[in-house]
Amino acid sequence: MSAGSYGVAVKRTRRRSELASLAAWWAILTAALWLLATVCGQRTTLWGCAASAAFFVAVGEAGDRLRRRYTRRTAPDASRANAPGRGA
Repeated sequence: MSAGSYGVAVKRTRRRSELASLAAWWAILTAALWLLATVCGQRTTLWGCAASAAFFVAVGEAGDRLRRRYTRRTAPDASRANAPGRGA
């Protein structure tokens, strides 16, 4: 394996892991919504619960990415703060 292909393999593995995690959350949320609706006596379909779960997962992931982006932008840059010749 060449040095360049190692990075591609890591990205693929990370992407597969992320997709597996999203699929697991979607399945768990779908089952929870369906079970809750059934226990509460609401007539619902599994497809409706799956669509709602997909929406919730998408909104949650978008919020998480925005949070990470905001945190990254507002955090002090440690690499510049600890550079040689910068005091302390």
